Amino acid sequence: MTAETFCAMTLPDWLSWLGKQLRSSAKQPLRLLAKLCGVLLLAAVGQSLCADRTSPELLGLVDTVAALAIFALCAAPVTALAGLLEEAVQTSRAYLVSFVPVFASVLTACGQAGSAALYSGFFFSITMMIADALCRFGLPFSRLLLAMTAASAASGTQTLFRLTETVCKWTKWLLGLCATIFGGLIGLQSVFAQSADTLALRTGKFIFSSSVPVVGRAVSDAMGSVLAGMKLMKGTVGFGVIAVFAAAFLPLLLQCCVYRLLFAAGELAAEAFGGGKGAKLLSGLGDCVSIYLSMSIFFGLIVICATLVMILLGNGG
Repeated sequence: MTAETFCAMTLPDWLSWLGKQLRSSAKQPLRLLAKLCGVLLLAAVGQSLCADRTSPELLGLVDTVAALAIFALCAAPVTALAGLLEEAVQTSRAYLVSFVPVFASVLTACGQAGSAALYSGFFFSITMMIADALCRFGLPFSRLLLAMTAASAASGTQTLFRLTETVCKWTKWLLGLCATIFGGLIGLQSVFAQSADTLALRTGKFIFSSSVPVVGRAVSDAMGSVLAGMKLMKGTVGFGVIAVFAAAFLPLLLQCCVYRLLFAAGELAAEAFGGGKGAKLLSGLGDCVSIYLSMSIFFGLIVICATLVMILLGNGG
């Protein structure tokens, strides 16, 4: 999709495109939901037979077997989401390595030398560190949480389940805090860089128009026209990284949202059928998917928002 196509799309076009994406993302989760309902129904039948024979040990065994069956069904899709997230982060990092120097050159040509130094220095370094941290620590940590969720559901230990739930909650809070801090820093530094760039550009125009006789004013106006064209190119080039990140992360975000809804529905069904361990397991799986969702939003929005700040705030006078 080009910038012109993006601007020309109407609301029905966006709704049609979003519907296609949702349909393609919901096929596999709907099949998984049908399988989960089958497992929960069989577990409910088994528990009803055990209840007639008044055997609480057998009831617990059926509940544990049902939880393990649920984990066997859901483990592969959840780990596949982790693989998709890692692939999206690695692809985006490789793209940024080649994109940032080009966009910084365009910013410099637009008279935004300070913004270009900020984008190619602070922003690029922090983004590479975040991508490396997500791949080296964030995703392995999420897999550890997935294993802890399975262990807490199989053992029925409340302490381990509460620990996993608390860790998931604090992880999402930490990601939100880091995104807020980064957004505040990049916003403030962009405003200061824009002020310096605007002052330098206006000073240069004034000196050139007043020092060169006769044609100085005309040349200064011509420079303004050239800069206006460069700003248009800056917006087009900046749209490139937005389009790449949208293509890399939007399908993943839709899948995470669909799986989050699926596990929430499965948790309600498990509670209705009397599967206590299965309900806890599905709740923990939903928390793991929400962590993937938070990581995707965190990394994608950092790059997109920083690029939009450079496009919108950095006008260069």
